[in-house]
Amino acid sequence: MILHIARKEFLDAWRDGRFRLAALVIAALLVTSGLLAWRQTERLNAERAAAAAQERENWLEQGEKNSHSAGHYGVNVFKPVAPLALFDRGIEPYVGTTLFLEAHRQNQAAFVPARDATAMRRFGELTASAGLQWLAPLLVVLLAFGSVAGERERGTLRQSLSLGVAPRELLLGKLLGLGFALVTLLAPLSLAGGAVLLQSDVDPAHGLWIRLGGLALAYGLYLAVALVGSLAVSAFAPNSRSALVVLLGLWAGGCVIAPRLASDVVHAQLPTPLLAQFEKELGEDLQNGLDGHDTRSKQMEEFTARTLKEHKVARVEELPFNFNGLAMLESERIAGAVFDHHFGKLWDRIEAQDRATTWVGALAPLLALRSASMALSGTDFVHHRHFATAAEQHRREFVRVLNEDVKNNARPGDHNYAVGRELWEQLPEFKLAPLPAERALESASLGLGLLAAWLVGACVALAAAAARLKANVA
Repeated sequence: MILHIARKEFLDAWRDGRFRLAALVIAALLVTSGLLAWRQTERLNAERAAAAAQERENWLEQGEKNSHSAGHYGVNVFKPVAPLALFDRGIEPYVGTTLFLEAHRQNQAAFVPARDATAMRRFGELTASAGLQWLAPLLVVLLAFGSVAGERERGTLRQSLSLGVAPRELLLGKLLGLGFALVTLLAPLSLAGGAVLLQSDVDPAHGLWIRLGGLALAYGLYLAVALVGSLAVSAFAPNSRSALVVLLGLWAGGCVIAPRLASDVVHAQLPTPLLAQFEKELGEDLQNGLDGHDTRSKQMEEFTARTLKEHKVARVEELPFNFNGLAMLESERIAGAVFDHHFGKLWDRIEAQDRATTWVGALAPLLALRSASMALSGTDFVHHRHFATAAEQHRREFVRVLNEDVKNNARPGDHNYAVGRELWEQLPEFKLAPLPAERALESASLGLGLLAAWLVGACVALAAAAARLKANVA
């Protein structure tokens, strides 16, 4: 009986011209967004690869100079584009893509794409994830709003139940039929997109299979929540018009109002410091450290005295190495601790904001889905922090090599000391190792858990609707 009902619902759905038209529009939007995102990703990868190659050439051809001066000359490193960014761009348009690495300073990522965009960006981007998050639930509403309520209006619902069809069998059959109609539309598109990604040149360490499986689970849960919930509303509603009004209201509240409201509430409860305040506090702590350029500061005098005592000499000129190089190394070590404290506190606050926003997904499943989708696509803040942290470690290593060259090779008091390409080539290019897929799954776990809870709640509501239908017939 359940299979017969499912087959009837599936055929009715595909015979409905409104559903075919809506499915065609959504499929066209998903394909178009995928092609546009693929072209954009290819362009960004090519641009950043060319920029990185040019930056490397500039570094190697900078000529002869003092090695510490080369630290101030600095290098730019570029954030790689995540392979799954063509599906979900996440926060990528709103965070920097380039970091300038220099001595004594940890910089924040610059060149935010959103700053160069038009005002239309506030309406969102045409991506496959946006289509599935916003438009697919509307398609589900179109499928399910009249599934039970429409039969109640036509009088066929009571007739079916009076013939011995159990309410649970009726609702389960409708659920399977409508679900299969949705899968028939989305599965081929998903398989085609996954096949294109798997054929591309992606680092195996990225864990593409795991990430794609996680995305399939996240969006499957989300659409299942929409379908089961819509069918439950249709079963409770007195007529199809009421069901449609309620479902559209829920869609508007969950997909339009909730994301903006959650962002404002979370930011009010967990504010991030203003840039000027952050820079002020950072600068004050750096001043309390050791400035390798200020030989008259109290900190420098104390460090000089400790060094002379340790090596049992009376003057820095008697040290077996260049004291300026040692002072620069110590200055960078102390500054690194200051940077770790301030940037770590800032980044922890941003991650706390993201977790709080995800928890609001207990009230709106779209928020839980967005969190899981960005994490699995490699476009959330956890992945951006991974890039910023790796770039900072690269900065410290290349500044350390330059300062050690001054310490070990420059004669004290030699202001004309210079090195050239031989040293520059010893400093490797920046290569970002992918964040393991297991870490992405960990970041997505809260969102996936909330979606699973939503599905359980929707199933409970559907079971209650079945009990109500049985009571009405009795």
